[in-house]
Amino acid sequence: MSDINGEFVAKLAQIWHRFTLPAGDEDTLAGLLVPMDDAGEAVAEDIPFDGEPSDFDMALDELAAPRDDV
Repeated sequence: MSDINGEFVAKLAQIWHRFTLPAGDEDTLAGLLVPMDDAGEAVAEDIPFDGEPSDFDMALDELAAPRDDV
């Protein structure tokens, strides 16, 4: 389960984007991010890479559907 909540989203907006969210928007945005975070965590163990960017790219290429135009 995701640890993302409204407080986290508000701090993220302030620190990374130098933006203060309008009152109440932080919980709405957290509600949108939680399902994506949970889905990413659910499949993260099945993606074989050791944290190196090149390994991540290779893992994504291996998981991608074959394309005829390449």
